[in-house]
This record gives sequence, C-alpha cells and structure tokens, in this order.
Amino acid sequence: MARDTAAVPLLAGICADAPASSAFATSPAPRFYWSHPERGLRLAAHGEVTRREASATGLGSLLTGLWRSDGIVWLDGATDARPRPPGPWFGAIAFDPTRPAWPGFAPVRFAAPAVLVWENGGGRHIAAFAPHGETTRSELWSRLDAKRRELDASAQTGDADDGHQEPPPATFRDGRARWEDLVGLALERIHAGELAKVVVARSIDVPAVPRTGVVLERLERAYPSCRTFLLRGDRDAVFLGATPENFCSVEGSQLRTEALAGSARPTEAEALLHRAKDRREHEWVVDHIVSALREIADEVRAPPSPSIRLLANVAHLATPISARLRHGAGVAEVVAALHPTPAVGGVPATAAVQFLERHERIHRGLYAGLVGFVGPGRAELAVALRCALVSRGIARLFLGAGIVEGSSAESEWVETQLKARALLDALEGSA
Repeated sequence: MARDTAAVPLLAGICADAPASSAFATSPAPRFYWSHPERGLRLAAHGEVTRREASATGLGSLLTGLWRSDGIVWLDGATDARPRPPGPWFGAIAFDPTRPAWPGFAPVRFAAPAVLVWENGGGRHIAAFAPHGETTRSELWSRLDAKRRELDASAQTGDADDGHQEPPPATFRDGRARWEDLVGLALERIHAGELAKVVVARSIDVPAVPRTGVVLERLERAYPSCRTFLLRGDRDAVFLGATPENFCSVEGSQLRTEALAGSARPTEAEALLHRAKDRREHEWVVDHIVSALREIADEVRAPPSPSIRLLANVAHLATPISARLRHGAGVAEVVAALHPTPAVGGVPATAAVQFLERHERIHRGLYAGLVGFVGPGRAELAVALRCALVSRGIARLFLGAGIVEGSSAESEWVETQLKARALLDALEGSA
C-alpha cells in the first residue's frame, strides 16, 4: 500500500565511475532497461532492494512520495562530483490501474535497484542502493565492486538466453473478422455521436525464445529516436518494446510532452500532413493535452501545426508541447491530468475507455500504460507502445489504431501491420 514518503530517507547509496566495458543489455539480465540512443542515454537496473505498489486509488500518493522525497542518503559524500543517477525508482503504470495486472506484474509498481549502471553523454557510471539503515558504506562498495566484475565478465562472454526452453507450438489466429467487427462497432458509436475517436487494439502471438539483449540492441539500432525499454516481472516474464511516444519529461517545474497521432507508411509521410482524417485525429490529442495542462501549469506552448516523426517502418504526426508546472504540482498531477491521452484511449476519454472495456476483449495490462523512472523532483515516463509481453516461449504483440469518422477496418488493419514490424524484425533471428 502506498504511503507518503516525503522527508523520509528511503535509500542509502554510493556512486562511482563504471569501466568502459560494463555491459548494459547483456546478461546478467537487468530488472529494468532503458535507452534513448538519440540523446546518448542508456541504463540498466540490476536486482531490487525495495518496491512501491499501488492500485488506482493509491497512484497519486505513491508518485507524490517518490517525487517529493529527497529519499537517498549518499554515503560516498561525493555526489556533487558525479551526475545524479536517473530515477532511482523504475517501473510502470497500467493503462487502466483499476484492473488486475498481468501475472507477475502490478497495476502500479516502482522499484529501487540494488545496482544501477548508466551512460549519459559518453560517461559511464554505477551506483549501489540499499534501504536506509540496513547497510554500511563498506557493504555497498563491496556489492558495487562485485557487480562491476560480473558486468565485465558478461561483456566478454555475451548475452545469456534468459533460461528459456524451446517454445511450444503456437496457434496463429488471423483475427481479421473480430477486428472488422470491433472497428465496425466503433464506427457505429461514432456515427451515433457517442464517440469522436476511440483507439482499438488487437494482439498477436508469435513463438519467441529471445535473447533479450539481442532484441534490445536491434530495437536501438533501428529506432534511435525511440525509448527502448524492458521491465522484468516476477514470473519469468518480460515486457519490452521501443516506443516513439514520450508521455512526460519533468525536471523541477519544467515539463515536456508531445502529441503523437496519425500514421502512414514512410513513403506517404508528406501526404500525411494534408490528410483531413489524420489531422483531425491529431488535433484532438493536442487539444486534450493543452487543455488538461492548463489546469496544472502555466506557459503551455505548442506549435500551430504538427511535423512528421519518421521511423523506419511508419510515419507519425507529432507536436511537441512544453509547460511550466505550478507550485506544488509534480509528476502525480501530470499523470492524473493526462493519462490515458486520446492517443491511446479516445474522445471523450471516459466514454472511450468504457467502450474498450466492454468490446475490445484483450487484457491491455501495461500496454498503452506508462513506463519509465521517477526520482526527487524529476521523472521520465513514456507511453508503452510497439511492445510485447514475452513469457513461456511466446511473445504477445499489442497493436492499436485510432478510429475516427472516415476510418476503415482495412486501412487500420494495414496500419497495425506496419506497427508490428518494429518488434517482429527485432525478434526474428534472436532465438
């Protein structure tokens, strides 16, 4: 159960420089992995010393506690000489935190690692953590040194196979008929005036015995502007992906977010700027974010027209949005105001989510939720898209498309196929 951790020392920590050969995505497998190659950020959180979990009712107080608390007693006394570690709380928030999570996961969970290795701007660093009052400086240094030796050894031997065996035979279901029914029902609700937009999703299962380090490296190379992530559950399952959508980056009172809606093939990128359907879908997302932020922030800024975000397999309409949070507002207020955005839910928001609960018939879990890290006075959370839940030799890919007036089941099916390529290409050959 979440509690207010403001002004309570939660962790003891030490920091040091990491040797250049330290591994990131390779084994030993991290509990949490994150990279944004475009800005030179990579991190791997190993082990877990404490965690915070909540349901929807405790989400705000949990985030507020992690945001407001200084939280860490630094035992090395030299943090001013080194970059402050990202986080140190890493985790995820489900699309709908009121519903039960996938096995091994939680609707809301953030954990502090035993050891964090990160790279930012070319320098590599390592930090060790323990619950405050349960360790000494020498014990933390001993653990940090042991982890550095382990990481160096794994960099020499390569990635392990995560212990998975050969996958069981998979039954592939096209799902085309169910998709057509779902899109048709959504269009009926739109024509009746109950909805303006709803983002429907489907899932596909493919055999997978992935070396997760290989998958992550493939995603990073193919999508350097995306945030590649991995979150390990408690039952030998991993949730991973490469999402193009930043939900929020917050540093003190400064907030950056974006609207990302409207998609096409890369060859149709320029035409996307002039498609009425896609522009309308995109403008709803921009209007929702700007309007919601004005309740908690000042100086909300967004350019008048979107630009093109061009990825290897798909093009999107994108609008960057920035704001200055009002005094007392933090990541909890941002999540309450914006999640889920119309980019993954719909318009009106409540009616769209209710439609999905009744008719979508897939368990979204963390898909279209939020994944990232939170720390004292700062946070970085991304919308969990282009992602898969990998468990027992099967990768379940989640694929969504926004339905508005003018949509067709055929065109939206093609869009989801385009989005699937990101993970299918990364999984191929990684077994």
